[in-house]
Amino acid sequence: MLFKELLGQEKVKELLLQSVREERVPHAQLFLGSKGSSNLALALAFAQYVGCTNKQEEDSCGECPSCVKHKKFSHPDLHFVFPVATTASVKTKPISKNFLTEWRALLDDNAYFSLFDWLKHIGVENKQGIISVEESAHIMKDLSLKPYECDTKIMLIWMPEKMNVQAANKLLKIIEEPPHKTLFLLVAESAENMLATVLSRTQLLKVPRYSDEEVISYLMSRGIEHSKAQMISALVEGNINEALQLAGYAEDAEENSLRFVQWMRLCFSALQVKDIDKLVQWSEKMAKVGRENQKSFLLYASNVMRDALLKNYGVDAMMKMNVGGQNFTMEKFAPFIHADNCMEIVEELNMAQRHIERNANPKILFLDTSFKIARLLHKKLKQVIA
Repeated sequence: MLFKELLGQEKVKELLLQSVREERVPHAQLFLGSKGSSNLALALAFAQYVGCTNKQEEDSCGECPSCVKHKKFSHPDLHFVFPVATTASVKTKPISKNFLTEWRALLDDNAYFSLFDWLKHIGVENKQGIISVEESAHIMKDLSLKPYECDTKIMLIWMPEKMNVQAANKLLKIIEEPPHKTLFLLVAESAENMLATVLSRTQLLKVPRYSDEEVISYLMSRGIEHSKAQMISALVEGNINEALQLAGYAEDAEENSLRFVQWMRLCFSALQVKDIDKLVQWSEKMAKVGRENQKSFLLYASNVMRDALLKNYGVDAMMKMNVGGQNFTMEKFAPFIHADNCMEIVEELNMAQRHIERNANPKILFLDTSFKIARLLHKKLKQVIA
């Protein structure tokens, strides 16, 4: 992957390029970025630049034998490690090498994918992917060998926070003192979930979240019209992977707005028995719109809740969403979203989205979420006594 193929991140790119030019490349780097960021893409581009035999000032040449192999993610001196689980074909002690074909195929399609996307790709989305102690043994074996073509061996570990304690402890020594001309590139989303002993042995490189404008620009470069790109960017908070998924399925903001208004009105009256049937009917309709559109709607609802809280506390300038119609205004709705219920409501919406991803029954899910939100909407703000 070339640096120029990556959206934005100019400061991070320059730091990486400068470290190579000055021959001051840390032996272990942690590319830390939020879900859907360019941390993996940057690590891949950096690996290609390190291995390039005809380096340019700002990028790899893209044409030398090393670059050609890096483009296919098949360079013999670039080793991959990532979370895996047992499958129908790999029944015991799975390691990354068992899944390299699937890994390269997914990388070629989209370098911004999530852990759930990866596990779904190999058919184990209902399992917990881990980096096991068996993987550690293979890492040490691979790094004990001399480089095959280039001067430097590169070990790229994706999602090191999924490394179990036994695996991490086995790798501590080699990460701290790797063999000559060996680089560790760790690509993570959460430093808090990594073992402190591993974290302390790496140099941290923070990868910023993409701005709304960058997401819009990226989507428009892929043929998405501006209005739809703008709507999607308001939902995904810089997550390129989520933006790409929504681009193929997300319905118009107007449709989500109408559904949201109807849903909130039903939730407000759901505590009355006579109106529960209407909420059941609404849940049945939502069950038929398709999983990606359901996720789009839940993301939309989460962002409206955020805007309502901002409106309630007078921070109108930070509001993103455009919701209205059917005599619904944010001024009327905002007072019901406050400090004592907003986080709980958003968590329920996020939980519903995770369950949708895992193929939960949408009719039951939306009905259950509706009752929970109905109770939270009626929750009163506690008065603070001075």
